[in-house]
Amino acid sequence: MKYFSERFNKRFLKNAVKAVTFVLILAVLLCGFSQILMPKTNKDMRDKSANGFLGEMPNSIDVLIVGDSESYSSVIPLQMWHEHGITSYVCGTPSQTLDYSFDFLQRALEEQSPKFVVFETNAIFRPFSVKSIILTNADKVFPIYRYHDRWKKLSLRDFSFNVNNDYVENDKGYRIEIGVDAADSKNYMKPSAEKNTVRKKNRFYLNKIAALCNEKGTELIFMSMPSTRNWNSQKHNAVEELSKEMNIEFIDLNVMNKEVPIDWTKDTKDKGDHLNYSGACKVTKYLGTFFAAKNVFEDHRQDESYNDWNKAYDTFITNYEKRMKAKRK
Repeated sequence: MKYFSERFNKRFLKNAVKAVTFVLILAVLLCGFSQILMPKTNKDMRDKSANGFLGEMPNSIDVLIVGDSESYSSVIPLQMWHEHGITSYVCGTPSQTLDYSFDFLQRALEEQSPKFVVFETNAIFRPFSVKSIILTNADKVFPIYRYHDRWKKLSLRDFSFNVNNDYVENDKGYRIEIGVDAADSKNYMKPSAEKNTVRKKNRFYLNKIAALCNEKGTELIFMSMPSTRNWNSQKHNAVEELSKEMNIEFIDLNVMNKEVPIDWTKDTKDKGDHLNYSGACKVTKYLGTFFAAKNVFEDHRQDESYNDWNKAYDTFITNYEKRMKAKRK
């Protein structure tokens, strides 16, 4: 019996050593290939427009906007700059989930110290899986999961292991659309006493986002951008209740037509799903006035260290005028 027990122990130990050795070799290979495939500039990152904040001067952003496509189609940072000298950046991505929002905030708040973080509320109701959370976190350790297809575009720079986030997004995360496709707003924001449910995972990540902002000394604001297709009274009621529980300011632009007079026959590019440029101008005008009234920002427009923002605004207007001219032809 002792003989068989010793043989079993030796076999178990041998197999355990093999398993551990295999895992260690796999980890080393994943780390090595991850270092090669990881973008060495934010220009090569996925969602490069949203990741353009990495190329901005450290601690230069006053207001950070996070959310899904409602955020990057509704806020024009360079308009807020031109009118008030306030710097802002939109970290918006299509169908952004809360785990990805938290990831953006973590990275942004390492280099930036915004006084306010505006969170676009549509993402609060978007479901996401445990797999999504695992992959989002795995990307931080092994970027090969997200960037495995970059092997086709590798250059000598990728083998240097030096990361230089030197890409600056001219429009600061905003994505301009000048087309018009009118919305049917007949039942838009129809009054209701009902409220949508916020999933437990979503609430968990909202708490993490709020805690991170509190830790970094930045004020979190919930804001709902105008959308006839993505927003309704049931969502409004849910976020209003949630904001009171979390002691977070909530601004719903869908119930503020006097302050933000959206014309749904002219100010949407896709039947009320998102705003076009004229609609975004109205939202941004309100936001600029709202933040300027806080009296906590310096006007950077005459500060030489912010000259690139003046140049960016000139480029933005020139590109807009070119697009309008081409559209009229």
